[in-house]
Amino acid sequence: MLTWKSLKVIWALALMTVLTSFPQVQSKALTFDSKKLESSSQLWWSHHREILSPRFDDTPQNITALVGDSAFLPCTVAHLGDRSVTWMRQRDLHILTAGVYTYSADERFRVLHPENSDDWTLHIKYATLRDSGIYECQVNSDPKISRKVTLTVKDSQLDDPVPYGMATTDIRFPDYIFDNNEKQTKKSRKKKLKGRRREKRRKAPEVAIEGPQERHIQRGSVLAITCVVRHPPHSAPGQVLWFHGTENIDYDSPRGGVSIQTEKSNRKTVSKLMLATVTDNDNGEYSCSPTDLPPAVVAVHVQSGQLQQPVKQGPGLSGAAVTASISSALLVLLMMTLACVRCRVFN
Repeated sequence: MLTWKSLKVIWALALMTVLTSFPQVQSKALTFDSKKLESSSQLWWSHHREILSPRFDDTPQNITALVGDSAFLPCTVAHLGDRSVTWMRQRDLHILTAGVYTYSADERFRVLHPENSDDWTLHIKYATLRDSGIYECQVNSDPKISRKVTLTVKDSQLDDPVPYGMATTDIRFPDYIFDNNEKQTKKSRKKKLKGRRREKRRKAPEVAIEGPQERHIQRGSVLAITCVVRHPPHSAPGQVLWFHGTENIDYDSPRGGVSIQTEKSNRKTVSKLMLATVTDNDNGEYSCSPTDLPPAVVAVHVQSGQLQQPVKQGPGLSGAAVTASISSALLVLLMMTLACVRCRVFN
């Protein structure tokens, strides 16, 4: 006959048997594959950094301006964060601007940065031939990133399609070098050159909006649209009007937060429209309409973006399987305990 002391020993042996019968369950439930966990976290972190790291938007990298006009070198940086944007002239490695401040004694240089926007446009007033060259828009991230913009400043007097940029009228040859046929050819070339210059002077003005014809902008940011009108000398349009659909936009618009800047030069007029804190109501077409000229149109799409963190589940037993295994073990222990109690009672 079994005594209570013997039953205790049997119950302890049974408990050890039950607990040791599920080593794989304990191991899989309490341990993790460190290599897979590390690779998963690295994948998420690299993807996260790729989204949030500063990057340059696709803007023109070859800019042409005429002597005496303003030159605008675009640079748009997304996800700038707490970094700063610096403009540097590659010819002499001279820092021109840092942030919104100018670090050059030449007052012709300044940076155009509408508040809460990604635009950091370098503005050079009264461009000269010496201003031609490569400029770098730099971001002090880790690692540092930069985008080069090449500026070409042309003299309006040498703006004819002649080899090496030299007008044929500047080259003088003695008449005795040519025979009669060659003299006639020389005269006809001069006439053609004069005709080209007359056609260029009569050329109709051109109206264009810088950048793509469709813009995607995030809700709450600043919308900046630049309209450029190229016209013959002293033929600037009287005014440049902006429209959202058929509604005229000006400083007194009910929307509020409207800024319009217009600069006129000898051959070019630049008008820039800025809208603060865009909403869904700012969707649609925007047109730049100079006096007596056809308008230029751009479509704007306002959207909201939200960063989603990927959730990655590692391999292993599901919670339901582990719970079922433990429940079975507890049931066996309960049955053995009841059997022991019954033996003691009937003993």
